Amino acid sequence: EETGLAEKVITIYEKGKPKGDIDEETLSLETHSTFRVVRGLSELMRRRTHFEESYTVNPQRVRTYLYEKGFVTDEEERASLLLKASEEFDVPIEGIETSFWADREDYQIVASIDDISASDLVRYYNLSLTQTLLFDALSLEFTTSGNYQEIFRMIKFLGLMYEIQSEGDNFSVRVTGPASLFKKTKKYGTSLAKLVPKIMKAPSWKIKAQIETEVAGEPRIYIFELSDSKKEFFPDVLEDTEQFDSAVEEHFVKRFSSLRKDWEIKREPTILKAGPSVMIPDFSLERRGKRCYVEIVGFWTPEYIEKKIKKIQNLNQKILLCVNKELQCTRRDFKENADVILYDKEVPMKPVLERIRKIELEQLQEEKGKLSLTDIELTEDVTLLRNIAQVHNVGVETAKEILQTSDTGIVVGDTFVKNSVLEEIQKRLENLEDMRLSSVKNVLDEYGLNEDVLGKLGFEIEWKTLDLENAVVKKVQSGLE
Repeated sequence: EETGLAEKVITIYEKGKPKGDIDEETLSLETHSTFRVVRGLSELMRRRTHFEESYTVNPQRVRTYLYEKGFVTDEEERASLLLKASEEFDVPIEGIETSFWADREDYQIVASIDDISASDLVRYYNLSLTQTLLFDALSLEFTTSGNYQEIFRMIKFLGLMYEIQSEGDNFSVRVTGPASLFKKTKKYGTSLAKLVPKIMKAPSWKIKAQIETEVAGEPRIYIFELSDSKKEFFPDVLEDTEQFDSAVEEHFVKRFSSLRKDWEIKREPTILKAGPSVMIPDFSLERRGKRCYVEIVGFWTPEYIEKKIKKIQNLNQKILLCVNKELQCTRRDFKENADVILYDKEVPMKPVLERIRKIELEQLQEEKGKLSLTDIELTEDVTLLRNIAQVHNVGVETAKEILQTSDTGIVVGDTFVKNSVLEEIQKRLENLEDMRLSSVKNVLDEYGLNEDVLGKLGFEIEWKTLDLENAVVKKVQSGLE
């Protein structure tokens, strides 16, 4: 029903139509049961519409001229006066009539309209209703999975206060206003409502609000809850194109991503408690549950650096801090909870990768402690290591190290090959008359293997030229290594 009403409201708004006509047509749509919805939809359309004054002669000059001529008592006198005005201002009579009230709001005409579908208009109406409900909110609690910078920037802009509660990686934020410390008040409801679109912009979110309203003259407090499970009823918020605070950050992401494809880099991944405040790290580097937070501190004001140092000193977990050498701070300023890398024009990758490698080695030992060779079921003659890693939720490196202890086969490149298959391949190659590499590769292709296995079987490739057809495979050892 609401979508049908939205379609009718949208058709009322036409380019060139006066605002007064739009109001009259909107009024004609209203019924006892729909007037609130119609007015709400129309107000949202009005916000998407640009009105402008349209006249050929300044309306105030036209009115002054006609009023000075006195009253008219019939149509003939009226027509005569309009003709005189037409001659005075050198415009057609129609121009005089349209200009007379053209500077009044009802006579403004539609110049342009932002396109919107009926279903999207209803979604914006639902958002508006939610915000209106929150006008009576005493407080607001929320959890999100992103968009932290925008949310906390808006909290600060609105002059609100927040309190963080965290359990492991999960957290909730309770938002109120300063006066709420001393008494219950709804004076911050409007500000809380303005925060909602920023929360809804996150990939996942949940809000919970205390709403005070009167029932039979008595104040009652109700709990209002909403989450992204209902997101289809609200506007689709397009994700912003990722923007970096500096070229240093952008280069860091590109270089790290190209060097370590097995790690995922996330921008502004979460909120970290820093004493009474919060800190949103620039990045997190993540791989199978392991995480390393990264903060890049570039060219900022002394006040910013002072606040940043204080926050980092209050963090309850470690962070990799990349600090510009030109800033007036040293490693000692950040105490022991920050691993500091100093940089000049860009963050050096070598020390970053060294830190990451430490995490990888720790993870390798942890995974090896949880998985043994007997846990791995090898049903195929040739098995990709990544498939084994996926089944057991470990890294390829872990699967490789464990399988290297097996006496039923060997690891060749990114595969595990059973001994029976290796023996079969070895016999076929020993009996192969055409030992050109191209012919040998045809045999290996049947088993899903490449030339890496040749060394394990006692063969080597002799390259005479770069041409594959001129390369030959020779036996150099008597059997399997």
